[in-house]
Amino acid sequence: MFNKISIIGTGLIGGSIALSLKQSKDHNFTITGFDIDPRSLDLAFEIGAIDKKTDSIEEAVKDAEVVFLCTPVKEILKLIHTVSSYARAGTIITDVGSVKKIVLKEAEKIKKDVYFIGGHPMAGSERRGITSADPFLFENAVYVLCPSFNVPIKMVNEFIELIKLTGANIILLDPEIHDRIAGYISHLPQLIAVLLVNTAGSMGTDYLSLSGGGFKDLTRIASSQFEIWRDIIYFNKEKIIEALDNFINGLNRYRDLIKSDRIDDFKSEFDNAFKLRNEIPSSRKGFINVLHDVFIMVEDKPGVLSKISTALYQGGLNIKDIELLRVREGIGGTFRLSFGSDKDAQKAIEIITELGYKVFTR
Repeated sequence: MFNKISIIGTGLIGGSIALSLKQSKDHNFTITGFDIDPRSLDLAFEIGAIDKKTDSIEEAVKDAEVVFLCTPVKEILKLIHTVSSYARAGTIITDVGSVKKIVLKEAEKIKKDVYFIGGHPMAGSERRGITSADPFLFENAVYVLCPSFNVPIKMVNEFIELIKLTGANIILLDPEIHDRIAGYISHLPQLIAVLLVNTAGSMGTDYLSLSGGGFKDLTRIASSQFEIWRDIIYFNKEKIIEALDNFINGLNRYRDLIKSDRIDDFKSEFDNAFKLRNEIPSSRKGFINVLHDVFIMVEDKPGVLSKISTALYQGGLNIKDIELLRVREGIGGTFRLSFGSDKDAQKAIEIITELGYKVFTR
């Protein structure tokens, strides 16, 4: 198993990878971090995500056995060459980009004694930055790997064992197949969410103020940052256009059904969607974001939830909904507590923080 890990880019994903590896009780990792943002690097060190911080990529990777490139895709394409030039023989370089074909093509150009394994943890968030890093972010999430052809099978298997420590479910995919699938299940939904919010919002703020749980569920990811999505859209535009064309064809068909009063024809559409939606494995990540949410990271200890709920009850707060999002036996997990108002949520944050637990909101 690898021991020396480097994280290039200590934001949400990089920080979460580091924290999740740090949770492993059977391995003693030394994690070195580098980031062009000194504050992010300092915070990563302060919260224990990294053991060492450096001010140069060369220093960060010179002794590393595995290097994670946790930056936007455009930067990954540059870093592949920079990192490989400094990396020692036998080092594995991996990335977390949402587009894989262009990245694997670029990786073919690096020196032959350094190996590249493309990666995509499909566990993103509309949140950003090291302050939102979560050691349980990848628990039960799909983590796609796309190894370059020159990587020995033994090394691929060892890397898979490393990623499994994050709690993720590993899937090996061809880069082009990955990009097509991601175009339909990740990139298309992102654009739809943005368009839904902008379409309703263009009619006036009253429209959005009346939105309920269904609208909020569909549009949660509309809060994502364009800085990340710009590269994804650009580098996967072919597959995204294909997905958009198919979706537009579907919308046109639905419009024609409504215009011609063929409403009953929607029954088969609803029935098919119900069947397909229920076939999505329940073990994979995904949760409904309702009301005013507070997320709590807790240790796996008896009575923790009881202690929190009692304190909230004594504070006069009513928990509208509760959900266990991620958990790892012997370590802990993340709970989502929902409240009826932002005022109650803010009061809950104060109470839970006083109890000594880490709290964050979306």
